[in-house]
Amino acid sequence: MGDFQDSPDVMVFQINAGDDDDADITFEYNSVRINLSIFASPSEEDDISEQKDCIEDRLIRLLGQAVTVDYEDYDRLINEALDAILDIGKTPFSQAAPLSHDSSPTKQTLHSCLFSGTLYFRLQTINSKTIIFPIASDDASSIPDDDGPDPQFEGHIQVDATIPRYSSHDIILQDVFVSGSGIVSKVLVGSETMLCKAQRRGLQDPSLEQELISLQRIHQADPHGHIRVPSLQGYVTHAKSGAIVGLLRDWIPCGSHGDTLGHIDISEVPADLRRKWVDQIRETVDELHKVGVIWGGGRASDVIIDGNDDIWLIDFAGGWLEGWVDEELAGSKEGDDQAVRKITEFLGLNVNSLSL
Repeated sequence: MGDFQDSPDVMVFQINAGDDDDADITFEYNSVRINLSIFASPSEEDDISEQKDCIEDRLIRLLGQAVTVDYEDYDRLINEALDAILDIGKTPFSQAAPLSHDSSPTKQTLHSCLFSGTLYFRLQTINSKTIIFPIASDDASSIPDDDGPDPQFEGHIQVDATIPRYSSHDIILQDVFVSGSGIVSKVLVGSETMLCKAQRRGLQDPSLEQELISLQRIHQADPHGHIRVPSLQGYVTHAKSGAIVGLLRDWIPCGSHGDTLGHIDISEVPADLRRKWVDQIRETVDELHKVGVIWGGGRASDVIIDGNDDIWLIDFAGGWLEGWVDEELAGSKEGDDQAVRKITEFLGLNVNSLSL
């Protein structure tokens, strides 16, 4: 892609995938939002071997895998897909969004990432040549939602009037961790550092709604923050419509061992500290159950270790992950109990020797 100075600035924001028919990826290219649609190769293709290796089908598979894998594999899959896309689209993308040589720092807001104007393109192989070209938004793989979710949408959540609201325009992104179907980022709100989770679909996204319901219930039952879960600090609202599109919670700085249990070298952690972590996890899960909250889908990567070597449980979006919670136990107390046992084993401790 040429010299480093001429390389585009690229950040992925959203992926829509899940079947073999089509997919799209939205990313920022030199500060311009671009949506690329990819449709599967025609089934009537004469050369079956050529169809199997068609770049459209390969990219659809990669993007489909990226929206379902663990965080650790996400970057690898996205980078593989982007390498192919940017190699083909370098010329049309650079013409639509030329690289700016203005070195002055800019503050990127959550709103500009989720709801900025979008240029639409399609990747297609025509006469054995793969090209990328502009299309109308109506021809995109998924329905554009640049205006945000419907503010009149009524889900299952009972909005708490005592919880502050923050406009998506007033939230400054610092470190973006996840940018698939939404944004997970360390952010600055005024002078406060927080963690933001936001979705373009807002409360129409089941995982966001479920996490908000759980964090609200914890907030209402434990206003002083004794339960070891980062406290809910506010709703994120669409800057124009006012629809809820996300949440803000406490930012927990990580300690010397690493950010989560899933990223820690367990062999370097003393056994007594590992036992302390298991005890804290068990105690926290029990406290959650007492206030009617299920952790759901618990795993080592959903346990933060802070600077005092204490644990914090995160991710209340529901679901399950193979190897941690059985599908039939997802969303239940029994599933949480299984997750605690699996984490105990992950930490190299004997489950039977502990009061779990």
